[in-house]
Amino acid sequence: MSKPPNLNEKPVLHRLDELEARIAEAIGEAWEASSPGEQLGRMATAVASICETMGKVGEYAFERLENKATYPEEQTFHYYLINYEWAAEAKGFLLLWRDIFFELQKGYLLLADGAIDEKRISRLNEQSEAALQSAAASLKGFMNRISRTENKRWQPSRQRRIDSWRLQKNPWPVYREQFSAITGQVAHLLKQYQETAGAASVFQKIRREIEALAAACQADILDVHNKVDQTTALLGEEDSAAGELPKPGKISNRLETMAAKIQAPPRLQSFSAELEESLNALPEKMRIALKIQGGLLEILDLNLRKRCLQWLEAEVLPLIYEAWELTENTINGLKVALSNIRNRLILLSTEAGEAEAKWEMAELLQPIESFRNNLLASEEQLSSLADTIEHRLEEDFRFSAVFDASRIFLPAPSQSAISQFRLRRYQWLENLQYWWGAQVRAVRKIRKAAEQEENLSTSEKVVRYIQSRTVGNDNSHYAAIFQAKGYIGESFWVGREDEMAHIKSILDNWEKGFRGAVSITGKRFSGKSFFGEMVANRFFPENTIRLHPDSVIKVQGRKLEVAYNLEEALEFVRKNTLNERPLVWIDGLELWWSPTVPLNQNVRALRRHIDAYSGNIFFLISLSNALSSHLQQLHNVGSLFQAELNMDFMPANAVREAILIRHGATHMTLLNEQLQEASPQQFNRLASRVHRAAGGNIGEALLRWALSMQKVDGDSVFIHPLPEYALPDFLNPDNAVLLSAILMQKRTNEYQLRKLMGPPFSEKYVNLLRRLLSVGLLTRHANGWLEINEAAANAVGALLERKDYIKYEQWKQ
Repeated sequence: MSKPPNLNEKPVLHRLDELEARIAEAIGEAWEASSPGEQLGRMATAVASICETMGKVGEYAFERLENKATYPEEQTFHYYLINYEWAAEAKGFLLLWRDIFFELQKGYLLLADGAIDEKRISRLNEQSEAALQSAAASLKGFMNRISRTENKRWQPSRQRRIDSWRLQKNPWPVYREQFSAITGQVAHLLKQYQETAGAASVFQKIRREIEALAAACQADILDVHNKVDQTTALLGEEDSAAGELPKPGKISNRLETMAAKIQAPPRLQSFSAELEESLNALPEKMRIALKIQGGLLEILDLNLRKRCLQWLEAEVLPLIYEAWELTENTINGLKVALSNIRNRLILLSTEAGEAEAKWEMAELLQPIESFRNNLLASEEQLSSLADTIEHRLEEDFRFSAVFDASRIFLPAPSQSAISQFRLRRYQWLENLQYWWGAQVRAVRKIRKAAEQEENLSTSEKVVRYIQSRTVGNDNSHYAAIFQAKGYIGESFWVGREDEMAHIKSILDNWEKGFRGAVSITGKRFSGKSFFGEMVANRFFPENTIRLHPDSVIKVQGRKLEVAYNLEEALEFVRKNTLNERPLVWIDGLELWWSPTVPLNQNVRALRRHIDAYSGNIFFLISLSNALSSHLQQLHNVGSLFQAELNMDFMPANAVREAILIRHGATHMTLLNEQLQEASPQQFNRLASRVHRAAGGNIGEALLRWALSMQKVDGDSVFIHPLPEYALPDFLNPDNAVLLSAILMQKRTNEYQLRKLMGPPFSEKYVNLLRRLLSVGLLTRHANGWLEINEAAANAVGALLERKDYIKYEQWKQ
């Protein structure tokens, strides 16, 4: 039975009057706000209140239409009109409110970022207020407009329209959901403004930190200029005073005092700490509404911290670190120049005779003048670096650029690199002519090389091989990024998806209580360290303990100076991580030995700790193929680890991408042998050739690529493959034994070799050692360690394996 109408209900038109008053009040309050944040907050609060009031109006009419009660025709008409037509008008008003809110929060962000000025934001505010007031007036006059058109001949009667509406499904439930969605969107936009305003301020802070370091470097160079002028003036004053001979001892003392005050300020450490703090302040996950398309918000899911770090690592940090290194080298160069002058003055003070003293003074300024010439070049280079940094920050490093649809926000290095290879094609005839000429030249070159090859001794061939794999000084800047070892930033990471998925699976099982121990094996330069650091940064970003021999370990605020006793280090970690589940990352197990602590002792200690504690500590160990094979025979290390991940081989497409990213990071143009911009096909062919020659070893491939490039100028390099030389077979039983021992330990010294080999070392191996040092196959570091030359390490390992001395490779072509 129908419910009779309540004659005491407030007429719906009165409810509309309340809504109109609330809208007018909300607009007035929002535009009286004293700050952008306050204005947007009031708008978000107001739209929720307006939506609620609109919902009450619509719900009031909906309930009365649904209960099938009988109302006067005018009242029934109004109920239908609200649900079927007024609701659409109200929705349009709310969408306008949302769109204006979006434009205002975007405008305020652009203003804070310096992308627009106050006049534009003021004009936007005026236009927005006028648009809302106009829309509010239109909504307010909606019922009156309908009433004025009721008696028009073209307009159906009330009853006919009511009858028509009764045949349709009431749209109010849909409008109700849409009103709620719009309220949620405005709330999201308010939260977005708060997050983006914070992110924009972090971007500005990072930019100030970088610019401050660049400015400090330039100020340091200017200070060096002043010190050079002071030195010159000091020598001039002393030389001309009263026409007397200079007093070398007095000048030397003053120069010593000056040199003692010249120190490179430790700015880099504080800069790195501040940068890390700023990056950590950026959110990892953001959902940013970029624009409104077809009435809908277009949302971008963004890992802002990762994107920012990748861009900085590729575009700015290498330059700012280079600027700091240049500044530090310049300051040290000044100290060297002053030291050279002091040494000359000390010699001068011992000279007897005025004539000799005057002759020495004529040469006295030579070190400082030579330094002054180098200083000018360093100053120009530093200025160029600072300008490049400033340009890149100004061009791309603005958070408000995320709203610019015409460009990529913080483009990744691979994207900028790929764009360099969108080049024109060359005519096939030119290629054919060049190819034919190259073949003729190649035949002649081969004939001549064969004649010369017969006249070279084995030692000469070894020296030639090492020299051919050494990057020249003129190309060192371009090659540096290809020769960098270890972890150089996540933006340079490519490939290894299967290995990383394998690690993830093992970690998942470890979290469930299973054993956690993985070995990373491979030959030299196969990417073991980079992979291990990626595992640490991805899965244990704040809980990785890196163990290195002869270093200081810090765990939970406690420190331990560890030499080469791995058991002592592991026990220290265990005792101080009882309530933690850390990663213990040992990069290079072969380095853990000393004359007092043999490697076998450390391996046994490692086994005990993995067996006992790998349920709470995840062990990640890298070691060479040779050592892995050796320890398998002695200690059966294969049973010690959950899995062994071998890094020897990387697919061609991954190597090609790694080369492309690094080339892109250098911001140099790649030219072909005709000094024309290289085509993508030429790039791919060279990358494939490099991959094949390197046997899939990523480090070897990057080195070969760097060796194949020749610098043209500061902005370009051209493809100039050098002759490929093979390491000759120089092995005999004696030097093979010596090299196997050195390769197994990675680095060693005469004391350890003498202890290992006994009396035969002094009788014959010491002379072999000197011979290998003289031809460059071995190198001696400043700290006395001996190591196989990096340029020949893999070739020597392959030779030793071919003669069955060691197991060097796991993956074969």
